[in-house]
Formats: sequence, structure tokens, C-alpha cells
Amino acid sequence: MASRFYKYANIVKNDTSYARRMTRLSNSIFGEITRPTTSKSMKVVKILSIQPHDKNPMYTHWYPRHVETHQLTAKLREYGLYR
Repeated sequence: MASRFYKYANIVKNDTSYARRMTRLSNSIFGEITRPTTSKSMKVVKILSIQPHDKNPMYTHWYPRHVETHQLTAKLREYGLYR
């Protein structure tokens, strides 16, 4: 006695219009490429799927630590080591 999932897996493996639609739906739900694409298109997809520069902390938090630098300089001035 075959399980329902096994039957579904066999149906999806077949090259029917239903199987293609279910594969596209599955890919759409899980954030994958829905239709077969060329390598040129995959390159574009890869470029657009990376995190934008304005959301990447490596690009947005590159400024020096002004507060810590100011506190360090103030403490050095108290000790007379920095004018």
C-alpha cells in the first residue's frame, strides 16, 4: 500500500502540465527560481539576490568610533599625555 506522499512524488516527477505547475508553485513558495533559466539570467538573479549595500553592516558601519575616541582623548588629557 503506497502512501499519498509517494503517489504525489511520482506525479511530480512525471513531465505533465500539473507536475510543471506544482514545481513552479513549490519554487515560488520557497524563494527559488520558478522557471528554467539560462546561465546569463542566473547571473542576473545571483547579483540581485545579494544583500543591498545600504543594508550590509560592512558598508554602513565603517565610520570610526567617535564617542570612544573622544573619551580616550579626554582621559589622556587628564593624565597630561595628550594636548
